[in-house]
Amino acid sequence: MYSIGVDFHKAYSYMTVVDAGGRIVKAGKVANTAEAVRSFVCPYREGGQAVVEATRNWTVMYDLLEAELEAVYLAHPLKVRAIA
Repeated sequence: MYSIGVDFHKAYSYMTVVDAGGRIVKAGKVANTAEAVRSFVCPYREGGQAVVEATRNWTVMYDLLEAELEAVYLAHPLKVRAIA
């Protein structure tokens, strides 16, 4: 199982992939295009899940990830800030 954290911005997002043991497998800056997102998450489709902070245009990234991964979750912005 892989979990992908997405820090969504206007033109680019920062994504970090961790495995079931909590180890970072991949991290990087990704353009907010279908091709770039697909390319980044493709190796993690099987058992892959992502979390996106529900801010601004979160629906754009949600839709891109939902087409590629088994599950996509939304995180409450204020609660994410409290955890950080």
